Amino acid sequence: MRYQSILGNCSETTIGGMVKQCPETSTVFQSHSLDVNNDHNKTVQEAAAQAGIPGKTLCRELFDVCMEHKPLEKMETETLLELLNTEYYAVHLEQMPALHRLARKIEAVHRATPGVPLGITRAVKQIEQILADHIQHQEGGKLCCLQHDLLKLQLRGLRELTGKYTAPEAACRSWRRLYDELKSLDFSLSEQMYLERDILSPRFQA
Repeated sequence: MRYQSILGNCSETTIGGMVKQCPETSTVFQSHSLDVNNDHNKTVQEAAAQAGIPGKTLCRELFDVCMEHKPLEKMETETLLELLNTEYYAVHLEQMPALHRLARKIEAVHRATPGVPLGITRAVKQIEQILADHIQHQEGGKLCCLQHDLLKLQLRGLRELTGKYTAPEAACRSWRRLYDELKSLDFSLSEQMYLERDILSPRFQA
C-alpha cells in the first residue's frame, strides 16, 4: 500500500493536517525536534527536510503510527472500498502486463539455466486472468470467494515455482527484480483478499 492512500500527498499534507487526522503522529514529529504548533503549516516533506531525514523515512514512521491507531479493520466501509479500487485493483491491473513480459523474458533467456522457473510465464498470465475476472465480479457488486480460492492456489503454486521468491546466486538483475515484484504482488493480493473476505464481506452480510 502506498503512503498516499493514508497520509495524502506528503508534499501537500501539513503537520497540522496530519495531527488532526491522527493525533498520535504528534509524537513522531516531536521525536525529530519539530514543533507541531509553530510548524503546523509546514508540509510533511518540508518537515523531513528541516529534520534532516529522507521524506520516505518520515512518511514510513507516520504511516506506521497511523496504522497502529487507525487500523484498516476500523475504517469506514466507503473508505475501504475506495482504498481497494485505488490501491489494489488499479495497481494490480497496471502492473500485470509488465510482470508477464518480464517473466517471459526470464524464461526465454535462461531456459537452460539451472533453477529457472519453467512455466512462470503461464503462471503469471493465469493470475492476471483470475484477477481480471475477480475485479469484474467486484464491479458487479459481488464479493466473490471463488476467485479468492483460485488466487490462493495460484499464489501457492508461484511460491513453490520460485522457491518462495528466492533467486539463485547466479540470477541476473532482471531475474531478481521479477522475484521481488512477484513477492510484493503476493503480499498485496493476500492483503486485498483479507480486506474483502474478513472485513468487508461480513459487513455486507450483516
